[in-house]
Amino acid sequence: MEGNRKARSLLLVSGMTLALFAAQAALMKGFLLHIESAGQAMGLSALFALVYAGAMGAFALEEKPGRGTLLFAGAFTAATMLARVSMLDFVTADYNSFLSGWLEAFRVGGLRQLAEGVGDYNLIYQYFLLLITKVPLFDLYLIKFISVAFDYALAFVMMRAAGRFGGERAKLPVFFSVMLLPTVLVDGACWGQCDSVYVFFIVLSLYDLACDRPTRSAIALAVAFAFKLQTIFFFPVVLLGLLHKKYKLRHAMAFFAAYIVTMVPALVAGMSFADAISVYATQSMGQYYDRLTYGAPNLYMFFPMMDFSVGQPFKWMRYLPGIDAKAQNPYINPDLFPDLQHAALYACVILTLAVVVYWLIHWKEITPDMMLDLAMFFAIFLPFVMPKMHERYFFLADILSVLYAAKYAGRRFLPILVAGASLTSYCSYLMRQVPVDQRVSALMMLAALVIVSHDLLARMRKNRARLAKGGLAA
Repeated sequence: MEGNRKARSLLLVSGMTLALFAAQAALMKGFLLHIESAGQAMGLSALFALVYAGAMGAFALEEKPGRGTLLFAGAFTAATMLARVSMLDFVTADYNSFLSGWLEAFRVGGLRQLAEGVGDYNLIYQYFLLLITKVPLFDLYLIKFISVAFDYALAFVMMRAAGRFGGERAKLPVFFSVMLLPTVLVDGACWGQCDSVYVFFIVLSLYDLACDRPTRSAIALAVAFAFKLQTIFFFPVVLLGLLHKKYKLRHAMAFFAAYIVTMVPALVAGMSFADAISVYATQSMGQYYDRLTYGAPNLYMFFPMMDFSVGQPFKWMRYLPGIDAKAQNPYINPDLFPDLQHAALYACVILTLAVVVYWLIHWKEITPDMMLDLAMFFAIFLPFVMPKMHERYFFLADILSVLYAAKYAGRRFLPILVAGASLTSYCSYLMRQVPVDQRVSALMMLAALVIVSHDLLARMRKNRARLAKGGLAA
Protein backbone atom coordinates (compact mmCIF):
# COMPACT_ATOMS: atom_id res chain seq x y z
CA MET A 1 0.00 0.00 0.00
CA GLU A 2 2.81 2.38 0.95
CA GLY A 3 4.64 1.47 -2.25
CA ASN A 4 1.58 2.32 -4.36
CA ARG A 5 1.20 5.69 -2.64
CA LYS A 6 4.86 6.49 -3.25
CA ALA A 7 4.54 5.50 -6.90
CA ARG A 8 1.46 7.73 -7.34
CA SER A 9 3.26 10.66 -5.70
CA LEU A 10 6.29 10.29 -7.94
CA LEU A 11 4.06 9.97 -11.00
CA LEU A 12 2.32 13.21 -10.02
CA VAL A 13 5.71 14.90 -9.53
CA SER A 14 6.73 13.69 -13.01
CA GLY A 15 3.61 15.20 -14.54
CA MET A 16 4.15 18.53 -12.78
CA THR A 17 7.79 18.54 -13.90
CA LEU A 18 6.83 18.04 -17.54
CA ALA A 19 4.30 20.87 -17.30
CA LEU A 20 6.91 23.17 -15.80
CA PHE A 21 9.44 22.14 -18.44
CA ALA A 22 7.05 23.12 -21.23
CA ALA A 23 6.11 26.42 -19.59
CA GLN A 24 9.74 27.32 -18.94
CA ALA A 25 10.85 26.43 -22.46
CA ALA A 26 8.16 28.69 -23.94
CA LEU A 27 9.07 31.51 -21.53
CA MET A 28 12.77 31.17 -22.25
CA LYS A 29 12.34 31.06 -26.03
CA GLY A 30 10.04 34.04 -26.04
CA PHE A 31 11.69 36.36 -23.54
CA LEU A 32 15.31 35.49 -22.70
CA LEU A 33 17.75 37.60 -24.70
CA HIS A 34 20.49 35.01 -25.07
CA ILE A 35 18.40 32.03 -26.20
CA GLU A 36 18.93 31.66 -29.93
CA SER A 37 17.03 28.47 -30.71
CA ALA A 38 14.32 26.17 -29.45
CA GLY A 39 17.01 23.61 -28.67
CA GLN A 40 18.78 25.99 -26.32
CA ALA A 41 15.48 26.86 -24.66
CA MET A 42 14.67 23.20 -24.13
CA GLY A 43 18.17 22.44 -22.84
CA LEU A 44 18.12 25.28 -20.31
CA SER A 45 14.55 24.47 -19.31
CA ALA A 46 15.53 20.83 -18.76
CA LEU A 47 18.22 21.90 -16.27
CA PHE A 48 15.80 23.96 -14.19
CA ALA A 49 13.11 21.28 -14.48
CA LEU A 50 15.54 18.71 -13.08
CA VAL A 51 16.07 20.93 -10.03
CA TYR A 52 12.31 21.17 -9.61
CA ALA A 53 11.92 17.41 -9.97
CA GLY A 54 14.62 16.80 -7.37
CA ALA A 55 13.06 19.24 -4.90
CA MET A 56 9.55 17.89 -5.30
CA GLY A 57 10.66 14.26 -5.40
CA ALA A 58 12.60 14.71 -2.16
CA PHE A 59 9.62 16.52 -0.63
CA ALA A 60 7.24 13.71 -1.64
CA LEU A 61 9.50 10.98 -0.24
CA GLU A 62 10.32 12.86 2.97
CA GLU A 63 6.89 14.21 3.88
CA LYS A 64 4.61 11.61 2.26
CA PRO A 65 1.98 14.32 1.64
CA GLY A 66 -1.55 13.77 0.46
CA ARG A 67 -2.45 14.50 -3.14
CA GLY A 68 -3.82 17.97 -2.37
CA THR A 69 -0.79 19.00 -0.36
CA LEU A 70 1.57 17.71 -3.03
CA LEU A 71 -0.31 19.60 -5.75
CA PHE A 72 -0.21 22.81 -3.73
CA ALA A 73 3.49 22.40 -2.97
CA GLY A 74 4.17 21.62 -6.62
CA ALA A 75 2.32 24.70 -7.85
CA PHE A 76 3.99 26.92 -5.25
CA THR A 77 7.46 25.61 -6.10
CA ALA A 78 6.80 25.98 -9.82
CA ALA A 79 5.76 29.61 -9.31
CA THR A 80 8.99 30.35 -7.41
CA MET A 81 10.98 28.65 -10.17
CA LEU A 82 9.29 30.71 -12.90
CA ALA A 83 10.00 33.84 -10.85
CA ARG A 84 13.66 32.92 -10.86
CA VAL A 85 13.68 32.18 -14.59
CA SER A 86 12.19 35.62 -15.25
CA MET A 87 15.29 37.24 -13.68
CA LEU A 88 17.95 35.36 -15.63
CA ASP A 89 18.69 38.26 -17.99
CA PHE A 90 19.49 40.70 -15.19
CA VAL A 91 23.19 41.61 -15.50
CA THR A 92 25.20 43.18 -12.70
CA ALA A 93 28.59 44.87 -12.59
CA ASP A 94 29.95 41.76 -10.85
CA TYR A 95 29.37 39.73 -14.01
CA ASN A 96 30.64 42.38 -16.41
CA SER A 97 33.71 43.28 -14.38
CA PHE A 98 34.74 39.92 -12.96
CA LEU A 99 32.85 36.72 -13.79
CA SER A 100 32.81 37.13 -17.56
CA GLY A 101 36.58 37.67 -17.57
CA TRP A 102 37.19 34.69 -15.33
CA LEU A 103 35.08 32.49 -17.58
CA GLU A 104 37.01 33.67 -20.62
CA ALA A 105 40.27 32.77 -18.89
CA PHE A 106 38.98 29.23 -18.30
CA ARG A 107 37.65 29.05 -21.84
CA VAL A 108 41.12 29.80 -23.18
CA GLY A 109 43.26 28.01 -20.61
CA GLY A 110 41.02 25.05 -19.78
CA LEU A 111 41.99 22.75 -16.93
CA ARG A 112 45.55 24.10 -16.92
CA GLN A 113 44.19 27.48 -15.88
CA LEU A 114 43.39 26.02 -12.47
CA ALA A 115 47.12 25.91 -11.78
CA GLU A 116 47.21 29.70 -11.99
CA GLY A 117 43.93 30.31 -10.20
CA VAL A 118 41.30 32.70 -11.48
CA GLY A 119 39.62 35.48 -9.53
CA ASP A 120 39.40 35.61 -5.76
CA TYR A 121 36.93 32.79 -5.11
CA ASN A 122 38.06 29.55 -3.56
CA LEU A 123 38.70 26.49 -5.69
CA ILE A 124 35.27 24.82 -5.69
CA TYR A 125 33.68 27.82 -7.37
CA GLN A 126 36.50 27.85 -9.91
CA TYR A 127 35.64 24.23 -10.75
CA PHE A 128 32.07 25.34 -11.41
CA LEU A 129 33.30 28.11 -13.70
CA LEU A 130 35.45 25.65 -15.61
CA LEU A 131 32.48 23.31 -16.12
CA ILE A 132 30.29 26.20 -17.27
CA THR A 133 32.69 26.93 -20.13
CA LYS A 134 32.04 23.41 -21.49
CA VAL A 135 28.26 23.89 -21.81
CA PRO A 136 26.91 25.59 -24.98
CA LEU A 137 24.56 27.95 -23.16
CA PHE A 138 24.94 31.59 -22.08
CA ASP A 139 27.40 31.77 -19.18
CA LEU A 140 25.29 33.98 -16.93
CA TYR A 141 22.32 31.62 -17.13
CA LEU A 142 24.50 28.73 -15.99
CA ILE A 143 26.05 30.74 -13.17
CA LYS A 144 22.58 31.53 -11.93
CA PHE A 145 21.43 27.94 -12.46
CA ILE A 146 24.00 26.71 -9.92
CA SER A 147 22.71 29.17 -7.33
CA VAL A 148 19.08 28.31 -8.08
CA ALA A 149 19.79 24.60 -7.71
CA PHE A 150 21.16 25.25 -4.22
CA ASP A 151 18.21 27.53 -3.38
CA TYR A 152 15.99 24.46 -3.50
CA ALA A 153 18.54 22.20 -1.81
CA LEU A 154 18.67 24.82 0.95
CA ALA A 155 14.88 24.89 1.21
CA PHE A 156 14.83 21.12 1.62
CA VAL A 157 17.55 20.91 4.28
CA MET A 158 15.91 23.83 6.09
CA MET A 159 12.68 21.84 6.12
CA ARG A 160 14.53 18.93 7.72
CA ALA A 161 16.20 21.24 10.23
CA ALA A 162 12.86 22.89 11.05
CA GLY A 163 11.46 19.48 11.98
CA ARG A 164 14.40 19.01 14.35
CA PHE A 165 14.34 22.46 15.95
CA GLY A 166 10.70 23.53 15.62
CA GLY A 167 8.67 20.34 15.33
CA GLU A 168 6.82 18.70 12.46
CA ARG A 169 4.33 21.53 12.03
CA ALA A 170 7.15 23.94 11.21
CA LYS A 171 8.52 21.95 8.29
CA LEU A 172 6.14 22.96 5.51
CA PRO A 173 6.04 26.71 6.34
CA VAL A 174 9.85 26.80 6.45
CA PHE A 175 10.12 24.94 3.13
CA PHE A 176 7.90 27.50 1.45
CA SER A 177 9.44 30.47 3.27
CA VAL A 178 12.98 29.74 2.11
CA MET A 179 11.93 29.36 -1.52
CA LEU A 180 10.16 32.71 -1.38
CA LEU A 181 12.44 34.63 0.98
CA PRO A 182 13.29 37.81 -0.97
CA THR A 183 17.02 37.71 -0.26
CA VAL A 184 17.21 34.07 -1.41
CA LEU A 185 15.17 34.87 -4.51
CA VAL A 186 17.30 37.88 -5.44
CA ASP A 187 20.75 36.66 -4.39
CA GLY A 188 21.06 33.86 -6.91
CA ALA A 189 18.54 34.26 -9.72
CA CYS A 190 18.90 38.04 -10.03
CA TRP A 191 22.35 38.89 -8.70
CA GLY A 192 24.09 35.67 -9.73
CA GLN A 193 25.72 35.21 -6.31
CA CYS A 194 26.32 31.84 -4.70
CA ASP A 195 25.56 32.39 -1.02
CA SER A 196 22.90 29.67 -0.99
CA VAL A 197 25.68 27.13 -1.67
CA TYR A 198 27.84 27.65 1.39
CA VAL A 199 24.80 28.32 3.63
CA PHE A 200 23.26 25.04 2.48
CA PHE A 201 26.29 23.19 3.80
CA ILE A 202 26.30 25.19 7.06
CA VAL A 203 22.64 24.34 7.72
CA LEU A 204 23.37 20.72 6.83
CA SER A 205 26.28 20.76 9.29
CA LEU A 206 24.09 22.27 12.03
CA TYR A 207 21.34 19.72 11.38
CA ASP A 208 23.76 16.77 11.42
CA LEU A 209 25.36 18.02 14.63
CA ALA A 210 21.92 18.35 16.27
CA CYS A 211 21.17 14.79 15.16
CA ASP A 212 24.44 13.49 16.68
CA ARG A 213 26.17 12.88 13.35
CA PRO A 214 29.39 14.81 14.02
CA THR A 215 31.48 13.27 11.22
CA ARG A 216 28.95 14.23 8.56
CA SER A 217 28.62 17.62 10.23
CA ALA A 218 32.38 18.22 10.07
CA ILE A 219 32.56 17.20 6.40
CA ALA A 220 29.64 19.47 5.46
CA LEU A 221 31.28 22.35 7.32
CA ALA A 222 34.56 21.73 5.49
CA VAL A 223 32.79 21.98 2.14
CA ALA A 224 31.09 25.19 3.26
CA PHE A 225 34.43 26.65 4.31
CA ALA A 226 36.03 25.52 1.07
CA PHE A 227 33.36 27.47 -0.75
CA LYS A 228 33.20 30.73 1.20
CA LEU A 229 35.25 32.36 3.94
CA GLN A 230 32.03 33.69 5.53
CA THR A 231 31.63 30.20 7.02
CA ILE A 232 33.73 31.55 9.91
CA PHE A 233 30.55 33.21 11.17
CA PHE A 234 29.47 29.70 12.20
CA PHE A 235 32.73 28.61 13.84
CA PRO A 236 31.74 29.62 17.42
CA VAL A 237 29.14 26.83 17.24
CA VAL A 238 31.99 24.43 16.51
CA LEU A 239 33.68 25.63 19.69
CA LEU A 240 30.48 24.91 21.62
CA GLY A 241 30.37 21.45 20.05
CA LEU A 242 33.95 20.80 21.19
CA LEU A 243 33.21 21.92 24.76
CA HIS A 244 30.16 19.66 24.95
CA LYS A 245 32.16 16.80 23.36
CA LYS A 246 29.90 16.54 20.34
CA TYR A 247 33.03 17.08 18.26
CA LYS A 248 36.23 15.19 19.01
CA LEU A 249 39.71 15.08 17.51
CA ARG A 250 38.71 12.61 14.80
CA HIS A 251 36.06 15.02 13.60
CA ALA A 252 38.68 17.76 13.25
CA MET A 253 40.67 15.31 11.14
CA ALA A 254 37.56 14.66 9.02
CA PHE A 255 37.17 18.41 8.52
CA PHE A 256 40.75 18.89 7.33
CA ALA A 257 40.70 15.77 5.18
CA ALA A 258 37.51 16.90 3.43
CA TYR A 259 38.96 20.38 2.93
CA ILE A 260 42.08 18.95 1.33
CA VAL A 261 40.01 16.73 -0.96
CA THR A 262 38.39 19.89 -2.39
CA MET A 263 41.87 20.97 -3.53
CA VAL A 264 42.65 17.78 -5.48
CA PRO A 265 41.52 18.93 -8.98
CA ALA A 266 43.59 22.11 -8.66
CA LEU A 267 46.60 20.16 -7.39
CA VAL A 268 46.28 17.72 -10.29
CA ALA A 269 46.15 20.67 -12.69
CA GLY A 270 49.48 21.89 -11.32
CA MET A 271 48.66 24.36 -8.55
CA SER A 272 51.07 24.22 -5.64
CA PHE A 273 49.74 23.10 -2.28
CA ALA A 274 50.85 26.39 -0.72
CA ASP A 275 48.81 28.38 -3.27
CA ALA A 276 45.80 26.09 -2.88
CA ILE A 277 45.67 26.39 0.89
CA SER A 278 46.36 30.14 0.99
CA VAL A 279 43.49 31.30 -1.21
CA TYR A 280 41.72 33.02 1.67
CA ALA A 281 44.89 34.78 2.84
CA THR A 282 45.26 36.27 -0.65
CA GLN A 283 41.53 37.04 -0.87
CA SER A 284 41.35 38.96 2.40
CA MET A 285 44.51 41.03 2.01
CA GLY A 286 45.23 44.03 -0.14
CA GLN A 287 41.78 44.93 -1.47
CA TYR A 288 38.88 47.24 -0.70
CA TYR A 289 40.44 50.26 0.97
CA ASP A 290 37.92 53.02 0.38
CA ARG A 291 35.08 52.33 2.86
CA LEU A 292 34.27 50.86 6.23
CA THR A 293 31.24 48.98 4.94
CA TYR A 294 30.36 47.90 1.41
CA GLY A 295 26.62 48.17 1.77
CA ALA A 296 26.18 45.84 4.75
CA PRO A 297 23.57 47.19 7.22
CA ASN A 298 25.98 47.16 10.12
CA LEU A 299 27.62 49.39 12.70
CA TYR A 300 29.57 51.38 10.12
CA MET A 301 26.44 52.76 8.49
CA PHE A 302 26.51 55.29 11.31
CA PHE A 303 29.92 56.62 10.24
CA PRO A 304 30.46 58.84 7.18
CA MET A 305 31.92 57.07 4.16
CA MET A 306 33.27 58.26 0.87
CA ASP A 307 30.21 57.27 -1.11
CA PHE A 308 28.03 59.27 1.31
CA SER A 309 30.00 62.49 0.82
CA VAL A 310 27.50 63.70 -1.77
CA GLY A 311 24.52 61.84 -0.30
CA GLN A 312 21.67 63.22 1.71
CA PRO A 313 22.37 61.49 5.06
CA PHE A 314 25.59 63.39 5.72
CA LYS A 315 25.24 66.64 3.79
CA TRP A 316 24.89 68.47 7.08
CA MET A 317 28.57 67.81 7.73
CA ARG A 318 29.49 70.18 4.92
CA TYR A 319 28.50 73.06 7.16
CA LEU A 320 30.85 72.19 9.99
CA PRO A 321 33.67 74.67 10.68
CA GLY A 322 36.79 73.93 8.67
CA ILE A 323 35.05 71.78 6.07
CA ASP A 324 35.50 72.62 2.40
CA ALA A 325 31.91 72.27 1.22
CA LYS A 326 32.97 72.29 -2.46
CA ALA A 327 35.43 69.43 -2.18
CA GLN A 328 34.57 66.07 -3.78
CA ASN A 329 34.96 64.37 -0.40
CA PRO A 330 34.67 67.28 2.02
CA TYR A 331 35.20 65.61 5.37
CA ILE A 332 37.34 62.50 4.99
CA ASN A 333 40.81 62.13 3.54
CA PRO A 334 40.79 58.98 1.36
CA ASP A 335 44.36 58.21 2.42
CA LEU A 336 43.12 57.64 5.95
CA PHE A 337 40.80 54.78 5.05
CA PRO A 338 43.31 51.91 5.31
CA ASP A 339 44.16 53.14 8.82
CA LEU A 340 40.48 53.53 9.68
CA GLN A 341 39.78 50.01 8.46
CA HIS A 342 42.67 48.59 10.46
CA ALA A 343 41.57 50.42 13.58
CA ALA A 344 38.01 49.14 13.12
CA LEU A 345 39.31 45.62 12.56
CA TYR A 346 41.45 45.68 15.71
CA ALA A 347 38.51 46.97 17.75
CA CYS A 348 36.30 44.26 16.24
CA VAL A 349 38.83 41.54 17.14
CA ILE A 350 39.04 42.77 20.73
CA LEU A 351 35.25 42.95 21.04
CA THR A 352 34.79 39.49 19.49
CA LEU A 353 37.41 37.97 21.79
CA ALA A 354 35.65 39.54 24.79
CA VAL A 355 32.33 38.04 23.70
CA VAL A 356 33.85 34.61 23.02
CA VAL A 357 35.68 34.62 26.37
CA TYR A 358 32.38 35.44 28.08
CA TRP A 359 30.70 32.47 26.41
CA LEU A 360 33.66 30.25 27.32
CA ILE A 361 33.43 31.25 30.98
CA HIS A 362 29.71 30.42 30.96
CA TRP A 363 29.83 27.52 28.51
CA LYS A 364 27.96 25.12 30.80
CA GLU A 365 24.98 27.46 30.65
CA ILE A 366 24.88 27.18 26.85
CA THR A 367 23.44 23.71 26.48
CA PRO A 368 23.65 21.70 23.24
CA ASP A 369 20.00 22.46 22.48
CA MET A 370 21.02 26.13 22.24
CA MET A 371 23.28 25.60 19.21
CA LEU A 372 20.84 27.37 16.92
CA ASP A 373 20.59 30.28 19.37
CA LEU A 374 24.37 30.74 19.43
CA ALA A 375 24.60 30.34 15.65
CA MET A 376 21.91 33.01 15.22
CA PHE A 377 23.75 35.39 17.54
CA PHE A 378 27.10 35.14 15.76
CA ALA A 379 25.55 35.20 12.28
CA ILE A 380 24.32 38.70 13.13
CA PHE A 381 27.01 39.87 15.55
CA LEU A 382 30.14 39.17 13.49
CA PRO A 383 29.13 40.89 10.22
CA PHE A 384 27.58 43.69 12.28
CA VAL A 385 30.85 44.64 13.99
CA MET A 386 33.37 43.69 11.28
CA PRO A 387 34.50 46.33 8.77
CA LYS A 388 34.57 45.81 4.98
CA MET A 389 31.39 43.71 4.98
CA HIS A 390 29.28 43.45 1.82
CA GLU A 391 25.48 43.46 1.56
CA ARG A 392 25.25 39.68 1.24
CA TYR A 393 27.27 38.83 4.34
CA PHE A 394 24.11 38.66 6.44
CA PHE A 395 22.75 35.88 4.18
CA LEU A 396 23.45 33.22 6.83
CA ALA A 397 21.59 35.36 9.38
CA ASP A 398 18.65 35.68 6.95
CA ILE A 399 18.36 31.91 6.72
CA LEU A 400 18.94 31.12 10.38
CA SER A 401 16.33 33.72 11.35
CA VAL A 402 13.72 31.54 9.63
CA LEU A 403 14.81 28.53 11.71
CA TYR A 404 14.86 30.69 14.83
CA ALA A 405 11.29 31.83 14.14
CA ALA A 406 10.28 28.19 13.64
CA LYS A 407 11.79 27.24 17.00
CA TYR A 408 10.40 30.16 18.99
CA ALA A 409 6.84 31.19 18.22
CA GLY A 410 7.32 34.54 19.93
CA ARG A 411 10.09 35.45 17.48
CA ARG A 412 8.26 34.96 14.20
CA PHE A 413 8.87 38.61 13.34
CA LEU A 414 12.65 38.14 13.40
CA PRO A 415 13.04 37.30 9.67
CA ILE A 416 11.25 40.57 8.87
CA LEU A 417 13.93 42.50 10.73
CA VAL A 418 16.94 40.53 9.49
CA ALA A 419 15.97 39.70 5.90
CA GLY A 420 14.23 43.07 5.56
CA ALA A 421 17.43 44.92 6.49
CA SER A 422 19.41 42.73 4.09
CA LEU A 423 16.97 43.29 1.24
CA THR A 424 17.07 47.07 1.53
CA SER A 425 20.87 46.90 1.38
CA TYR A 426 20.64 44.79 -1.80
CA CYS A 427 18.63 47.57 -3.44
CA SER A 428 21.46 50.05 -3.15
CA TYR A 429 23.60 47.81 -5.36
CA LEU A 430 21.08 46.23 -7.69
CA MET A 431 18.83 49.23 -8.24
CA ARG A 432 21.25 52.05 -7.44
CA GLN A 433 18.53 53.40 -5.19
CA VAL A 434 18.07 53.38 -1.43
CA PRO A 435 14.42 52.69 -0.51
CA VAL A 436 15.03 53.71 3.11
CA ASP A 437 17.84 55.50 4.91
CA GLN A 438 20.56 52.88 5.24
CA ARG A 439 20.94 53.75 8.91
CA VAL A 440 17.38 52.49 9.37
CA SER A 441 18.45 49.13 7.92
CA ALA A 442 21.37 49.06 10.33
CA LEU A 443 19.01 49.82 13.22
CA MET A 444 16.77 46.94 12.13
CA MET A 445 19.76 44.60 12.24
CA LEU A 446 20.84 46.01 15.58
CA ALA A 447 17.33 45.42 16.96
CA ALA A 448 17.53 41.79 15.83
CA LEU A 449 20.93 41.44 17.50
CA VAL A 450 19.61 42.89 20.77
CA ILE A 451 16.59 40.55 20.73
CA VAL A 452 18.65 37.43 20.07
CA SER A 453 21.23 38.48 22.69
CA HIS A 454 18.45 39.02 25.24
CA ASP A 455 16.97 35.60 24.47
CA LEU A 456 20.33 33.89 24.75
CA LEU A 457 21.20 35.55 28.05
CA ALA A 458 17.74 34.80 29.48
CA ARG A 459 18.11 31.10 28.67
CA MET A 460 21.60 31.12 30.16
CA ARG A 461 20.20 32.57 33.41
CA LYS A 462 17.62 29.79 33.56
CA ASN A 463 20.31 27.18 33.02
CA ARG A 464 22.48 28.86 35.67
CA ALA A 465 19.64 28.54 38.17
CA ARG A 466 19.09 24.93 37.20
CA LEU A 467 22.79 24.14 37.61
CA ALA A 468 22.86 25.88 41.00
CA LYS A 469 19.93 23.75 42.18
CA GLY A 470 21.81 20.68 41.11
CA GLY A 471 24.84 21.74 43.11
CA LEU A 472 27.03 22.40 40.07
CA ALA A 473 29.17 25.45 39.43
CA ALA A 474 27.81 27.50 36.55
